[in-house]
Amino acid sequence: MKVKYYLLSMAAIGLLTACSGEKKETSSTEKVKTEKEGEIDQPTGDVFIYTGENRKSNTQPNKAKVLISKKLGSINTNEFSGNTIMEEIWIGDQVQHIANGAFEGCANLKKIHLAGPLPVINDGAFNGCSSLEELKGDVYTIGVEGFKGCTSLKSVVLGEHSYWIRVGAFYGCKNLKKIILGDTMSKLEDGAFEGCSSMEEFSIPNDFKNRMFGMFSNPEKFRKIYLLTTEFYPMPKNCQPNKQCTLYVPDNFVSQFQSDAEWSQFGNIEPMSKSKYYTAEGFIK
Repeated sequence: MKVKYYLLSMAAIGLLTACSGEKKETSSTEKVKTEKEGEIDQPTGDVFIYTGENRKSNTQPNKAKVLISKKLGSINTNEFSGNTIMEEIWIGDQVQHIANGAFEGCANLKKIHLAGPLPVINDGAFNGCSSLEELKGDVYTIGVEGFKGCTSLKSVVLGEHSYWIRVGAFYGCKNLKKIILGDTMSKLEDGAFEGCSSMEEFSIPNDFKNRMFGMFSNPEKFRKIYLLTTEFYPMPKNCQPNKQCTLYVPDNFVSQFQSDAEWSQFGNIEPMSKSKYYTAEGFIK
């Protein structure tokens, strides 16, 4: 399955230079209105619907709520950079990638609504979005410094297809307390979480079960860790357990972790099935 997600991610990256992501656009006001009204979980109230016509005329959204038209398959390089009016944006499942610097410096952007899987958030896409509070969605790849300087960001929950987080992706996100990654994560570059000094809750995909403990500088603040290992293994040297932290491990290995002299230094060791992210299909499925 990882190969499948890798190919999807690589294909989406290729689209960044191959096309603008714009589909055939209509100028009909009635059709745009129907698009808004016909969708589920769409914004209400005063909404700016951003279309291909706005893109061609370089017309920036002038309202706090923004809905990306279903006719647009991507968000282009620096498309909204520096816009300080937008506060909330709805991105449909037709969008396959968000290009370099697309929302860079959108200092008042607080919320992103993702309707479906998003293969690529590219380099610096949300750099400097200092009011952004949460990222939740099935995002496959986050580029270099994708969310650098998002100082209000507190929670990141990526979906089951998360694959690659690049260097500096969350650099300087000093208030980030939670990051949940799926077990499909295969590439996690050094420095991805540099400066994330408030981390309390995170998952550790199997491929990084030895390295990821050392990627955060505040082990005394850890409260919940989800260890997505496929086996019992000795505690890494960079792991500093504390009695306030609960470690969740696969149900089959609970007794082994609990009886181990080093792992048992955690306050509690619980089966993964008791975690809020566990379903019958697996972790964040």
